[in-house]
Amino acid sequence: MLGAAALCGGATARHAAAQSATPDESYPKYGVIIAAPAVNVRSCGTIDCEVRYSIPLGETMKILGPVENGWMPISRDGEEGWVLDWFVREGGAPPPELERGMSGCKRVALIFNIGVGYETRVQVLEYLKAEQIPASVFPMGWWAEKNPDVLKRIQDLGFEIGSHGDQRKELPPQGDAAITADITRAGDVLTDLLGKRPAALFTPYAAATDVRVNGIVASLGYLPVGWDVPSDDWDFDATKEHVLAEVLPKVQDGSIIEFHIDAPASKQSTEAAMPEIVQALRREGYTFVSISDMMLPCTDIKSV
Repeated sequence: MLGAAALCGGATARHAAAQSATPDESYPKYGVIIAAPAVNVRSCGTIDCEVRYSIPLGETMKILGPVENGWMPISRDGEEGWVLDWFVREGGAPPPELERGMSGCKRVALIFNIGVGYETRVQVLEYLKAEQIPASVFPMGWWAEKNPDVLKRIQDLGFEIGSHGDQRKELPPQGDAAITADITRAGDVLTDLLGKRPAALFTPYAAATDVRVNGIVASLGYLPVGWDVPSDDWDFDATKEHVLAEVLPKVQDGSIIEFHIDAPASKQSTEAAMPEIVQALRREGYTFVSISDMMLPCTDIKSV
């Protein structure tokens, strides 16, 4: 059997390190559910297997053996099953963070962080919808409160919606209570406006995070999500050519590409560049997935 470090491929080093084998290979071990409100336990190690039961955030279960293709064999109250290894941590292990997906299946994920504060351009999302390309959108809580109709339009387009926190403040300099309050308030605002809890995914403002912040995010039931390809489209002087130059040469198998749709130059940068980005990546054989699908092993993905 392969351990998680061998299976992660292009996945974030923090995830690989957290789940790599320890010197003690004896089983059972014990782990706790993290980075999700609850985790489905399946009858076998693929996403299509029957869900037997769920384990809520913070609960402990028995780990029965090493990870196999991204899935961990576990038992709780005598009931055995399989869970994605993102969501289980042994005591003292660092929290998970998805910065790039597993390599080997030629896929990319597009994410859109919202909270710069200028006009929101949903036209790029409408283009992706017409092309049947999934993407994941991460609005800030303050923005959602001011733009509920735009948020509803994004929801109606069918895109996965996670959280980008509440305020435009970097989290690492803040105390635990302030970080918790920011993430909790954003979740409450989004839940109220969407009519349901947002996807259990969180992107940090200005890409500013660390192990402590990720641990708090995960303890609140969100998977910390980063990116390996920033489009650098957030400033006044961003152009289509600049975005193309920042994105296309840097994409790798499993890349997460970060954009904005409410930056001062979104119309002439990201919106103008997106058709060429999509066409170029399709020519290179890439498929597009949501962040939730990027979390899955290659054998489990659903892509377009």
